Amino acid sequence: MSNQPYPRKPKNVDRYGQERQIPSMATPRRPEPPKKGGFLGVVFTLGIFGGLVWLVMLIFNIGPYATVTPVQTRTPQNQPFLVTETLTTGENLFATATTVGLTVLNPTATLIPSVTPTSTQTPTQEVLPYVLDGEPEPVPSSMIRPQLGCDWLVIAGQVWDLQGDPMIGLKLHLYGELNGLAIDQYALTGAEEAAAYGKSGFEFALQGLLVDSEATLYIQLVDADNVPLSLPYAVHTYEDCNRNLILVNFKQVR
Repeated sequence: MSNQPYPRKPKNVDRYGQERQIPSMATPRRPEPPKKGGFLGVVFTLGIFGGLVWLVMLIFNIGPYATVTPVQTRTPQNQPFLVTETLTTGENLFATATTVGLTVLNPTATLIPSVTPTSTQTPTQEVLPYVLDGEPEPVPSSMIRPQLGCDWLVIAGQVWDLQGDPMIGLKLHLYGELNGLAIDQYALTGAEEAAAYGKSGFEFALQGLLVDSEATLYIQLVDADNVPLSLPYAVHTYEDCNRNLILVNFKQVR
């Protein structure tokens, strides 16, 4: 007999030679619950949500990315206007231009002019053939007409042409009022009673009207049809024997 030991079968094999499962003595681990994201996870989540919101607003033109249509306002360049003219014969001529307000309504523009300009034009005064030669000069009547006493008011003078020669046969008109009395008289140059003033002398003698007055009495040269040959000029009078004769001279200028 042999002294060698009988070979033992491995413990993991049964007597039939089949491999057997050896129970493990280790304690099985339980699955760990998922970890929470914490603060960084919240921030990351909010960032993703905000990006999605921004992308939606950008694609659909909403919120601050919405398209704004501007409102246009036009300023009118040419405004229709109506011109009204008022003409006055004599020394004054006035023309007034008034712009009529226009209102136009449409879906995109509103024109409401509100300025109304007014212009006044002063025309050039027509130059009549005769003007005053100097200013009226008061003197005592005793110097030229001594036969007229202190109770007389005398308006007298001469008229000269372009060459300085006396003009005879021209008509002068004295009109207005003195001391409440209406004055309306005519005289001719070269009259016999006015020879003391010169060849083209004229004279208006008013008895009992020696009074102070200012711009109530006027003298003017006219033709045979009373068409003015000069402007009317005011004659100031004085209740003074040393100034009861007023010398008024005219000269031709065209």
